[in-house]
Amino acid sequence: MSTQISSSGKTRSSVNLVRSSHSWTEAESAAGFVLRYLSPMRKQLTAVMGSTEEADQALRILLTHLVSAGFGEHRRGRLRDFLARAVKSCAKARLAEQAGAEQASAEQGGTESDPEKSASVTLDSKQWLVLWRNCLLERAWRALERMQHQEANRPLYSVLWASTIHPKASLEEIAAEVEKASSVKLDQVQLQQLKLEAKAAFAQLLADEVVETLENPDKAAVKKEIQSLGIGSAFSGLTV
Repeated sequence: MSTQISSSGKTRSSVNLVRSSHSWTEAESAAGFVLRYLSPMRKQLTAVMGSTEEADQALRILLTHLVSAGFGEHRRGRLRDFLARAVKSCAKARLAEQAGAEQASAEQGGTESDPEKSASVTLDSKQWLVLWRNCLLERAWRALERMQHQEANRPLYSVLWASTIHPKASLEEIAAEVEKASSVKLDQVQLQQLKLEAKAAFAQLLADEVVETLENPDKAAVKKEIQSLGIGSAFSGLTV
């Protein structure tokens, strides 16, 4: 049975870029905080090291260091830059771990390690930026999905997801997709209302993600990072 939703109430259409002021530099547990961003680091390290197994070994080195030493004197700037340097550093450390064994292997006809592999990770590399952007977007989507679980009669995630993956679909088609996914039946007025509210909620969650990755997340810095990552379309049509 479908659940009906009321169309009453004011629709939210604004985003506060600095709603959250918690920066990564204030994290109590460096290792715990960095675990949020394991996916892009693992993918980048896999590209550098050549296998997921070696990527995981390099990550082990990084997380062990963060548990024992924290962010240390590097607690400044953008988190994505810190992690790019960390990825490069732990890749070098893993290659150093391999050196002895691979040298012995080379003497018996194997191959030697390539100390230049880690040079492929740079702060402004296109690959790293794409991985980082996708991670922030994924985290915002998952947060929106959790919001829907908490208030099932307002299917913000289902509405925005259906609208995003079916950009040319009619309102009737979108409503059918939402009802199929969430068992909530919407008329066209309700759907339009929730589309705008879902877009605003997603943009706010994405802005909050960006804020936490900056050292001094004022409005100008957040806007600059949004532009650098190419995620400005998530805020179009909203009051920022």
